[in-house]
Amino acid sequence: MKPFTALSQPLRGLMAITALIALSACSTLTPPKQTPAKLLEQSRSSIVTTSAVSAATRSILVSSGHTQESCMADFEDCIQAIDATFLVETPSRLKLAVLSELYYTRAQTLIAQDACRLELDRPPIDPYYANAPLSDEAMRAQSEAKQMCAAQYREALYQTIKSSYAYLFYHGLGGAEAPSPIAQDDDVRTLDLYHLAINDLVTQIYRADRGIFADAKINDVPSSKTTTNHNQLPISTIYSQDQSQKHTIHLSVAADDYLQKILADSDDHRALFSDLISAYDSRLVNLDVNARRSGLGVSFIGAIHDRHTVSARKMNIEPNKPLDDRIHPAGHVQLTAMVQPRGDDLKQVLAADEFDAYFFNPSKQASITMYGTDHPLTANFSAGYALWLSENQLQQISLMNMISRQDAMALPELFMLKPYQPDQQVIIMLHGLASSPATWVNLTNTLLSDPKLNDNYQVWQIAYSTNLPILENRYQIHQLIRQAFQAVDPTGQNRASRNAVIIGHSMGGVISRMLVSDTDLTAALARLDDKKQYQLINRLPSDQRQAINDRLMLSSLPQIDEAVFISAPHRGTDYADRWFTRAARRVIRLPAELTKSITEALSGENSAQSFLGSLYLQNGASQLSDRSSFVALTKDIQISPSVRYHTIVGNHRGDQDSVDTVGAAISDGVVPYDSSHLEGAASETIITGRHNIHENPKTIVQLRKILHQHLLH
Repeated sequence: MKPFTALSQPLRGLMAITALIALSACSTLTPPKQTPAKLLEQSRSSIVTTSAVSAATRSILVSSGHTQESCMADFEDCIQAIDATFLVETPSRLKLAVLSELYYTRAQTLIAQDACRLELDRPPIDPYYANAPLSDEAMRAQSEAKQMCAAQYREALYQTIKSSYAYLFYHGLGGAEAPSPIAQDDDVRTLDLYHLAINDLVTQIYRADRGIFADAKINDVPSSKTTTNHNQLPISTIYSQDQSQKHTIHLSVAADDYLQKILADSDDHRALFSDLISAYDSRLVNLDVNARRSGLGVSFIGAIHDRHTVSARKMNIEPNKPLDDRIHPAGHVQLTAMVQPRGDDLKQVLAADEFDAYFFNPSKQASITMYGTDHPLTANFSAGYALWLSENQLQQISLMNMISRQDAMALPELFMLKPYQPDQQVIIMLHGLASSPATWVNLTNTLLSDPKLNDNYQVWQIAYSTNLPILENRYQIHQLIRQAFQAVDPTGQNRASRNAVIIGHSMGGVISRMLVSDTDLTAALARLDDKKQYQLINRLPSDQRQAINDRLMLSSLPQIDEAVFISAPHRGTDYADRWFTRAARRVIRLPAELTKSITEALSGENSAQSFLGSLYLQNGASQLSDRSSFVALTKDIQISPSVRYHTIVGNHRGDQDSVDTVGAAISDGVVPYDSSHLEGAASETIITGRHNIHENPKTIVQLRKILHQHLLH
């Protein structure tokens, strides 16, 4: 027997193999962990999401003898090497996907260069404060570098669009490869690249300084009834000399009545949109809810050149405006941009030097037919509302009007959130005390996210000063809404002039109830005050008597046949009489102009102490008290029989069983149940929450239900 130290060669080999197997077995017990999310990130990341190209493009670069860095350093050589990698003349979908990503990477690389960054990202540094003045030669060289970089950047975007477009519509353009019925990673990535290139190109066109198109020639097309493909109205043509060839872009916009009316007065396309804001803009992504539709194209908001905006400063210098000046059509138009290279097959598209830039109206056109196939159009239905909110200081205005010492009244304003649609029913929203239309942001966006509601309704927001007496606000808002319907539809024949819905929260609910009531409050006034005030009114001059009668004679708006009251104190609330609210009421001021006119009308009487005087010399907050003259006068008014109405009540205790005791214990913390409850309501919903239940998801669900049912009546 041989000693251990002298094991035979075969035995030593066997032991080594056994040891390796044992070690291997141990390693399989603790495999390295790789999460699915990490794997997906590695497989789907691209230049769209990171600074590196996708794995598929890296593989092709390696095959052609390049890395991403070397490709960007000598881009023309890189493209030639990739062409040589694909041995067939007709480009494959894979090649088109790779080229699309590389051209967009090229565009991003150019932006990072000093010459382009100076041109695209920031204004030039003032040489007198930071640098010595440049010589003429240096300034000329800098200008040439900017122009060259802009031309290269345009070229890269054009090539991205052509490659990605050819990929997306490969089969329709004569490509032999049939598209997969299941979307591949390349499909999603290339669609993103197509959209990003469109976004960058269109954004540069509509920059104030024209961006990379500063040296391009732009010709406006005279407005006419002549339309291009897809029922578009031509607005301008852009000519540019780029790196390899000249390019032309033909811009056109959806030929709808609203835009045509704006263009009719001017041949300058910039008279239509002063700005075009991408839905990727940070101002449009701060909403909790976004109503969107995925599809082809990039969402933009066209900011109408002469759109109305309000600020606290502007509101104070424009008091007592006429009715028509307080009705504001939509200043922001939803658009979906698509850029299409001209050509009938792959070869023509890839060699194209002309492009059509279409701006569709996604509210009226849900899809587009491309090569015999319908494709949905991208839409962002919330973006216009988000921009409107960012441009208008509505909340600040509301608070300032309450405490302002200005003499004149700040009268209600009406904002149409969409361009007027004759075939869509109107939803009118009235906010509450010390609030503004901004309070409706979540509700409005959620409603817009429902395709059926978005297709059948348009929203009008009312902004009003809640410091005014409620009767005065009712009168002014009634006049404003009536004039708005008259302005958009003088004959009253449109669907939009019938079956409107009004939604009011808190004080807005109280006013909404009066807007759908036919009640003569002068009779109630006589009953409550032994006819003293009635006699006082009769002694007034005819113009003053008429003015008071106009405010006491309630008449329902004929366009409205459905109403929703949310946390509305129809019979007042003791919350208005608590020490902290009484203190707040003291800083709320009535316009001096109003108090002066009322005092003069009631001259010879102790106007401040009289019943009639209290109706007009108390601010809106004070009149919400359950002991106010206003509540005594209006608590029993009847809603028009032609109006179907609903109540939504808050219960901050969350005790639904209390309803059995006639709601004695139910309250939203501000308004008790017996104040917001209305007999004869088509529905009454009690929702756990405080006074701001209009923001509650359950309230929004109930409103959606009501609005859907309304379409059936």
